Amino acid sequence: MKLGMPTLVEYRSITENIQLCNTLGLDFIELNMNLPICVPENLSYSELKYYKDQTGLDFTIHLPEEMDLSSYHPSIRKGHLERCRQAMEWANLAGIRTLNMHLNNGIYFTLPQARVWINEKYESKFLELLYESYSELYHLAKTFKVELCIENTGNFHIPYIRKALDQLSVFHNFYLTWDVGHDAKAGFGEESIFTHFNTRIRHMHLHDYNGKSDHQSLYTGVVPINNRLDFAQKNDLSVVIEVKTSEALTESVAELKKNGFLS
Repeated sequence: MKLGMPTLVEYRSITENIQLCNTLGLDFIELNMNLPICVPENLSYSELKYYKDQTGLDFTIHLPEEMDLSSYHPSIRKGHLERCRQAMEWANLAGIRTLNMHLNNGIYFTLPQARVWINEKYESKFLELLYESYSELYHLAKTFKVELCIENTGNFHIPYIRKALDQLSVFHNFYLTWDVGHDAKAGFGEESIFTHFNTRIRHMHLHDYNGKSDHQSLYTGVVPINNRLDFAQKNDLSVVIEVKTSEALTESVAELKKNGFLS
C-alpha cells in the first residue's frame, strides 16, 4: 500500500505540494487536472520525471471532472475522448500508471414533483455511447500502459450507472477507485458493489464523513478507516488521503501514525 495526498488548492505550485508531501512522509501526489497547475500544457512530463527523480515521490492523475464520455453531442464526446488520450500519453511519458476518473451522471430536468435524469430516460443510448467510448479508452490504456480507475461519486447505486459498470466489466482492464467517503455519504449503499468488483479495485480515496459533509479529517466521522486501510494493505492499493487542506492532511497523517499505518 502507498499513501498519498491530493493537489491542494491553497498552493499555487507543484513544488509547494511536493514539499508538504515530503514533510508528511507520504509516497505520492494525485495531480488534479481541474487545477491549472496540473494541466499538461502547464506541467510537462519532463518536469514530472525530474520531480520523481529528485524526490523519489510518485504521482497519480485525476482527470477533469466534467468529462462526459456518453454525451449525446458527437463533437463534445470526441473532445473529451481526445483529452483522455492526451492525459494517458502524458502519464505514460512521465512514468505515471494510475489515472482516476468519474462516470458522469449526465443532466437532469427538475419537474414539479420529481427529478428526471436524461441518461435514465434514454438509457439504451447512454449505455451504447459509453460502451463505444470505453472500448476506445481501454485500448488506449493498454497502449500507454496505464490503468483507468472509475471512481464512485455517490452514484454507483443508481440503476443506470450500475448497468454501465456491469457492461464495462467485460473489459479485462476495467478498474475502480473506491472513494470511501463518498460511499459513506451515500449511506454505504455502494459498498456491496465494491464487494462484487473487489478484484477490480486498484485505487482508493480516503476521507471521513461526519453526517453533513465528506472530505473530513480521518477518524472524525463514520467511515471505518482502519477497515478500509486493512483492505488497501491486503490488496496493495494506492490510497489518496483526500482531505483538502494542509492542516487537515497534517492532522490525518498524525492519526494514521497513532493507528500504526505510518511510521
